[in-house]
Amino acid sequence: MLIISKNKCVGCGICESKCQAGAVSIDIEKGIAVIDKSKCIDCGLCLQNCPQGAIKDIKQELLFAIGTDDDKTIKQEDHIGMSKFFQIWKYSNGKLIFQEKRDNVKYKEDEERSHGDPGKAKATSSVLIDIDVLVGKMFGPNIVRLKNKYVCAVIREPEIKKATEIIKENINEIIDEKNKKERNGIVLK
Repeated sequence: MLIISKNKCVGCGICESKCQAGAVSIDIEKGIAVIDKSKCIDCGLCLQNCPQGAIKDIKQELLFAIGTDDDKTIKQEDHIGMSKFFQIWKYSNGKLIFQEKRDNVKYKEDEERSHGDPGKAKATSSVLIDIDVLVGKMFGPNIVRLKNKYVCAVIREPEIKKATEIIKENINEIIDEKNKKERNGIVLK
């Protein structure tokens, strides 16, 4: 599925001029190219000719874990590792579909540390073995351990429903980070 990154597209129109199916157009209001999926024939000419690298052909599926305490909002008052549970979402073909809810493990942190207990990171990771991307409002010091296993994505929009739209809008950036050897946390808007 061809996806255009709103963060990389500059609205130059080269992809539009190369599209033989007439599936690509420039949304003047947003200043970016958009693909009409009903017209797209997946020829890849837009991808090959984009000077910004803003278009990706995304075929892979990803599993996301969103930290929450109430099933409606991303964990707000603390870092993701302190979430009561995680909502698991599957990204496939441009859609995010809710899969399940997983309880976070109870872990008694080392009282000598205020945060960053490696045992806590290990315990939380045991619940998230198959996950590709962790989503939270903030990450604690254990991000140095977590970013090697997951893409650590910060979304400051509290509502999970809106956060899932932000994930879909930023899927190119998430996949770019996932494919890096040395990952950093990313902030999605």
